[in-house]
Amino acid sequence: MRYPEHSIARRVQEGDPETIGLVIRWISTVLTWPRFWSLRDDWPDLVQEALVVIVESLQEGRFDPDKDFHFYVQGVARYIAVRAVQKGVRRKRQSDASPVENLPSSRDSLLVQSLETRDIVRRVMDLASEECRLLMRLYFLEEKGYEAIAEETLLPVGTVKSRLSRCLEGAQRAFRVAFHRAHGRLEE
Repeated sequence: MRYPEHSIARRVQEGDPETIGLVIRWISTVLTWPRFWSLRDDWPDLVQEALVVIVESLQEGRFDPDKDFHFYVQGVARYIAVRAVQKGVRRKRQSDASPVENLPSSRDSLLVQSLETRDIVRRVMDLASEECRLLMRLYFLEEKGYEAIAEETLLPVGTVKSRLSRCLEGAQRAFRVAFHRAHGRLEE
């Protein structure tokens, strides 16, 4: 299928390096979401896999040109990442090498607590609003300053600061509640 001239889908289909770079950034943005942080060692392979799926779907005409291509790319990347997380969970369950429940030493006990805490953080981030996840990802993972975030989100710098502050306060409250629930203590 041929997509409209000058469309992003057509430029990807034709192999335009600049457009493919843009699509790779869109894919990478999804893969760096906190819920997919556990996949960080596999990010290069997952980006490649998502790009292959996107190019093949364009060649087979599965993308509807009336839809938003950016949203389509993010959907493919999300699908690839969720599938990778599920495979990883299954692999962990099947693995008998050092089961976490039977770790005897205090160092291993700290490892269990660290894994539990990481899981709680992941759940808290999943519960955060899309805007909060975006702001926290830009600030903490991509290490962008307030001005750069303001340019990217088209918000005033003061708004970025106040919203990020509110997002962090909300995440802190949610983390505290989830942590206490996970450890058998209720938040008062």
